[in-house]
Amino acid sequence: MDRFEHFDVIVIGGGSAAHEAAVAAKDNGAERVLMLEKAPEETSGGNARYSGTGFRFVFEPDEIAEICDLSTEEAATLSLLPYTAELFHADLNRVTQGRIDPELAGILVGDSNDSIRWAKKMGITWQLQPGIWKNGKQYFSPGIPIHPTNLGGGRTNGLSQLIQWDRIAEGLGIEKRFRNKVIGFLGDETGIDGVVVKGPEGRYEVRADAVIAASGGFQANARMRAAYLGPNADTMKVRGSRHDTGEVMRMLLDLGAQPSGQWQGAHASPIDFSAPDIESGYNVIRYSYCWGLTVNELGQRFFDEGEAEVSYTYAKTGWAVQRQPGSSAFQVGDQKVWAQYDDRFKPTEAIWADTLDELAQKMGVNPDVFVSTISEFNAAVDGSTPFDPTVRDGRRTNGLAVDKTNWAQKLDEGPYFAGRVTGGVTFTFGGIKVDTDARVISIGGEPIPRLYATGDILGIFFHNYPSMTGQTRNLVFARRAGQHAMSLAPVR
Repeated sequence: MDRFEHFDVIVIGGGSAAHEAAVAAKDNGAERVLMLEKAPEETSGGNARYSGTGFRFVFEPDEIAEICDLSTEEAATLSLLPYTAELFHADLNRVTQGRIDPELAGILVGDSNDSIRWAKKMGITWQLQPGIWKNGKQYFSPGIPIHPTNLGGGRTNGLSQLIQWDRIAEGLGIEKRFRNKVIGFLGDETGIDGVVVKGPEGRYEVRADAVIAASGGFQANARMRAAYLGPNADTMKVRGSRHDTGEVMRMLLDLGAQPSGQWQGAHASPIDFSAPDIESGYNVIRYSYCWGLTVNELGQRFFDEGEAEVSYTYAKTGWAVQRQPGSSAFQVGDQKVWAQYDDRFKPTEAIWADTLDELAQKMGVNPDVFVSTISEFNAAVDGSTPFDPTVRDGRRTNGLAVDKTNWAQKLDEGPYFAGRVTGGVTFTFGGIKVDTDARVISIGGEPIPRLYATGDILGIFFHNYPSMTGQTRNLVFARRAGQHAMSLAPVR
């Protein structure tokens, strides 16, 4: 291998954002693009290997049939409302408590539809998310009707997002090197000229006209989780890649990049308590909690399970669970709740009992407290509003310390079930600041020449995020990075 190579663009990483950036660079005229992935090929792909990889974007209802290539009969089953730029902005501002950068939010929202269409043009196929069926129609949470073909990410199904980007990149002649870890940058805050790499054959340097960092967050680094994410964060289970350990992020900060986003924040969702400690993936998520109740090991409820659609609450609900005694909780319900659960999200080993008292004993929870919690909840349910899983139905409780504000229904149809859950971290919110062209910004406020970033290494979210906005962020800023990098490339 030539130790003094030159590429038009180097992309650091091997996940969806890295692929999108590499493909965007090629699509904008780059002749030689190199992807450097520190993971071996068999575990490469970043978080997209382990997540659902859905996308939130602005659309009109009649666009979905076209984007997903639906038949007339399939399209007729859809019940969709427009997801406007105003709604997307409102969602971002509400869940981040007004802290998201307005310029970057504007780019994320404004480019979302066009970026979905660009991905389709490049070869990504789209299909519908699983919706909720009612009276022959399929209903969806706002803004998230589609995902790349075959939900669940990974490299095991032939049309997952990663497999599709793999094929697209290969067809464009993009070079990938696995087990090649970036250990340094060539240059400083005045400009980046390439990277230093540790590969199977030793240390070497690669120069480039532009470098795009798409190396992920630090969620797989227990030491950094302990330092930034608070008590018990170092013991959290990690849903995503074991390779997202933050080295490139730390190098960029040392280089003079400006930090951004919430460094004490992360996407943390409820997952099965039996999930592996790392790379637990998509199959362990437990997202049907809005239909039933969740209690901690003391037998007490501790959050509003019906605050909003799960797509607006799951990324913070893992934190609520993680901060309970034992960093665990139980999702509980009766027969009607079990029937409402999405099959994908049912507990791996549900605990069943004919009575609430018996269920508490099997859970290892104080029966008196647990039965009292359920009895008080049942008595507080206002049954005057019909239960409707397709909208925020306003069916609530009144007078509890923690009221349930939607989808409240009495648990009174045994047998009863419980599934134990814990918090699983997916990606971190603290990261690197970029401008609207995905250029990395220095502490002094100026772009660092020839250095770009996209994906989880960006710091744009605070407190929470609207579901599936992360994948849209990856796509939007990867595309912008590739476009801008090639707009400044020297003529050869």
